[in-house]
Order: sequence, then C-alpha cells, then structure tokens
Amino acid sequence: MPARSLTILSADASTVSACQEAAKIAGNAVGEVAHYADCTALTTAGTIDGLVVVDPSFMAPLSIQEWALGFLREHRVLLFLLTTGNDADADGLARFVGAQGALGLPVEAKDLASYLSSPFGMPNAMRPEKLEVPDAATLGASIGEILKGREPEARERFLSAVADSETGLHTPEFWEHRLEEEFKRSSRFRFPLGLAAFTWEGEVGDEAMLDLAGILLLDTRDVDVATRIGPRTLVAMLPHTGPEGTRLFAERVLQGIDSRGLRDLLGESLEVSTAVAVAPDSNLANSHAFLAKVLPQESEMSA
Repeated sequence: MPARSLTILSADASTVSACQEAAKIAGNAVGEVAHYADCTALTTAGTIDGLVVVDPSFMAPLSIQEWALGFLREHRVLLFLLTTGNDADADGLARFVGAQGALGLPVEAKDLASYLSSPFGMPNAMRPEKLEVPDAATLGASIGEILKGREPEARERFLSAVADSETGLHTPEFWEHRLEEEFKRSSRFRFPLGLAAFTWEGEVGDEAMLDLAGILLLDTRDVDVATRIGPRTLVAMLPHTGPEGTRLFAERVLQGIDSRGLRDLLGESLEVSTAVAVAPDSNLANSHAFLAKVLPQESEMSA
C-alpha cells in the first residue's frame, strides 16, 4: 500500500505527540506528517488528501460533525474524529457524517496506528459486519446526547442539515454529499455499494408518506442513508452491500409496503416499483451516473 500523508488538526501538545507516535508505529503506511494548530493556518494549506485526525476543540465553537460535513466536501481524505464522549455513540455519528470513525481522548497511539496502517481506514482486524436494525428514536437520542451543551444554533444547523424532521429521512443535500463520498470509496477501495430506489405513481398524503418512510427506515442499518428524491421516489444507499444484499433489501421493503395496503390520494391502491444498482462499476463516471441508474428520468433532488 502506498504511503499516505497524515494531517493532525489540534492545538493540544499531548494529542499531537500521540498522533505523531501513531504515525511512527504505522511505519511505511504513513508518509509525510503535517500539523495545524488552528483553522486559520489550515485555510492556507490548500487541498488536503490522505489521512486526517481532528480533535473537537480545533473548530470550536462549531460542532465537529458540522465541520466534518463541510471539510469532506472539499477534501478527499480519510477523516478520524477525536471525542471526549461515549466512543460507541461518537463512532456511529462520525460515520453518519462521512468520517471513518471516532477515537476517544486521550489518544492511544497503538489504537490510532491500527487505523492509520489499514488500507481502508479501519483497524486491520475489522471487517464490515451486519448491524442491528436501527431505532429512529434511539438514533435521535444519541445525536442529542452528543450535541448536548453546545450552542442551540449550532445544534439546529447540524440537525436541519442532515435530517428531515417530518419524515425522519435524511435531507437530499446530506444524502447527495454522502453518496459522493461513498461512491469515491467504493471506486477507490473496491467496496460494494448498493442503491435501491422505490417509486410510485400518483400523489400520496402525509400519512402515507410517513408510512413509506417508516417502512424504509425499518430495514436500514445505521450506516445506510435514505432520502426522498422528488415527489414520488425514496432511495436508500447501502454501503458494503453487494448485488444480492441490495436485491434482498429491496424485496423486504416492497413486502413491507405491500403488507400495509397503502392508498394514494384518489383512494387507489399504491403501486410501488423498485430499481437497484451496485458499485463499483467501471461504466459509471461519477455518483450522478450511479444514481441515474435507479431513478425515473424526470426525478430531481428536492427536499
């Protein structure tokens, strides 16, 4: 594996020292190491690639998750967020915004080195596992706990940027951001990435829309990302899911929809069709081409 550069974003001397030690332990996997103590210095660095470790005080008072959303739009990196809170909750939220994961403070050099030396930005011994079906209330509580004590405006900005309060689905803007990031990872590391779209004819009311969103979310894992695209389509992105897994997911969701006997605004039975696609695929130039494989031609991204 070619050596990747490491960028450390922290003003804390002990954190910087531990990250530098982790780079030494990682050996040939890590090349040049750069360090920035504040956001002002970072703005002069230009485009950053490789590995990035950031501690939560670096961009304060902005939340680290809100900062990560913007940073990952501009830089193609494997990002690791340091946390002072519950490691498990923070790790889930870190992956939720597109980072590789979260590590607790103070930094353990050997633990961080395991992430830095992996081709995939995860401990060498780890493999993707099937995750439990998430509970929307639990996920919301976890996000709320991690954001507790932060400025109310920062909390509201972050939550409104990633979640639709009416349906519980992700916002189209956040979903599109995550699709671009996951598509890059799939192409670069050959991870399977599935897309499943569910489209219906006619108009549906708010109650039916909530039912459709709830059925879709019931079958998603915490690493999956689902949104509404246009007035008649829901789409789920399924990291680490190949053709068979994507097909089975779509079948389960359709079965759930059929079992509810949903109707459109005219009182007619709601007919839902599905389309699936899987990356990596050498015929796909970018994430937009990937998404186009599962969408009706007239669909457009909308809130």
